[in-house]
Amino acid sequence: MSERTLIDVWTRPDRWPLAGGAAALALLGGAYAFEIFGNYPPCPLCVEQRWIHIWATVAGAIGFALAQTLRRSHAKIIQVSATTLRESLRGWFRSRLQAAYALYQAPGALSRVASGVVGAIFAWSAWTAGRHAGMEYGWWTIDCQATDVSGVSVDSVLESLNTAANVVPCDEAAWTMLGVSMAGYNFLFSAALCLISIISLFRSPSWRTL
Repeated sequence: MSERTLIDVWTRPDRWPLAGGAAALALLGGAYAFEIFGNYPPCPLCVEQRWIHIWATVAGAIGFALAQTLRRSHAKIIQVSATTLRESLRGWFRSRLQAAYALYQAPGALSRVASGVVGAIFAWSAWTAGRHAGMEYGWWTIDCQATDVSGVSVDSVLESLNTAANVVPCDEAAWTMLGVSMAGYNFLFSAALCLISIISLFRSPSWRTL
């Protein structure tokens, strides 16, 4: 299978949820690689963006699995064309087989729903990353709490005075390439993945084209 065919197949609604989830997982892995090997610990907004990619990965995997399971369960429900149905079936049998045919179409509909959910999560990721990048560039300010202090006691505060703490600010880009921060690249990748998700909604499932 050629590279063009692979891209064509994996950007269709029945395959895209899995491909999109894999892309989110790759971005998540890249973020952890920067933290572990590059010594770039995340700020609170970075952690929030990581959770969004986790949700995209989970949603993509579940959506793909459900659609494929439904497709395999009903792939042989009907093996005649709509024309044959109209010409040769009458009454009760026609209505039942037409209902079965509608059920056969369900995997494609479920695939589009899954692609839409993944696209919505990527839109959420792009929004969050864009806000973070804008804060790093000084375009606006965002309330960025480093930790949850609701359960902090006096003893823990006194103990922390003797312990070195590394608080990562949200408004400073720890790493840039070509003037774009990690949050900026996350915005670009997330926006592109969201666009692909939208495009996949208007395409036919791969099993109807191959």
